[in-house]
Amino acid sequence: MSPMFASFKSGKAHQEERENPGLTLLDTPNLDLCLRTPGSLEDIVSYGGLIMAGKGLLVCLNDLPEPDKIRAQDYLAGIAYTIGATETEISPEVTMYLPGEVDTIHG
Repeated sequence: MSPMFASFKSGKAHQEERENPGLTLLDTPNLDLCLRTPGSLEDIVSYGGLIMAGKGLLVCLNDLPEPDKIRAQDYLAGIAYTIGATETEISPEVTMYLPGEVDTIHG
């Protein structure tokens, strides 16, 4: 594991915190954050697989027609709810899904 700036926090693994004047580094497990913009509603099924695999997902629905945006959001929200992942709306068309043991730090 390599040190990274703390923007995600995982309760799964042990964390070693080192203090440095003005900077805190955490040795944490890696989180794969996938960025996706679906071109069609069919793409959403594979994105659900990413959430179920414990990966983070940032999805932008700009390219979908309005009825498909709602279906895509409902599908991904259902998967996130079922496995205990978190869902955070970044904007009306951008949503972030993270494994349940990962927290975001709001600044």
